[in-house]
Amino acid sequence: MIARDRIRADGPFSAPAFHLILLHAAAVVAPCALYFYAVHPAWSWMYSVDPDKLAGVFVLPLMVGHAVLVIGGWYGASLLLRRGYQGALVYVAGAIALTLLVLVVAGIGRLSTATDYHGWRSGQGVSLFAVKLGWAFLVSLMAMFGSAVYVAIELGRDGRRVRSR
Repeated sequence: MIARDRIRADGPFSAPAFHLILLHAAAVVAPCALYFYAVHPAWSWMYSVDPDKLAGVFVLPLMVGHAVLVIGGWYGASLLLRRGYQGALVYVAGAIALTLLVLVVAGIGRLSTATDYHGWRSGQGVSLFAVKLGWAFLVSLMAMFGSAVYVAIELGRDGRRVRSR
């Protein structure tokens, strides 16, 4: 919604808007996903998958998938904006936020526990912030939030430039 003027004028792949989204996905989202899937795989899977049974190379498609999700969300939102479905976009964003809230509330026990797959199954674990995982999670959240705020500010500035043409 911040970049709607740029998207309506030049499409979803126009500079600098698309480049900012690409940079956010490639420089922040993908490395954070790589870190958590490679270093804390049991927690990343929320203890529902035994990471010892997965090949190590499985991390790469997951990392790319997170970046593609960001870019796909950008493209999907731009399609809705260009077709005049701004109201639908608000509902989709609200549904995504509500789903995320429900998942966090439902999985708060898993999210706040640091252990491995077998430790979770046997009821063992420590608080997330008792180990490095909690602090890594906090730093990654701050990095993603900071990057998203920067992208939003730059998209807003770019939108003002487009409106003034």
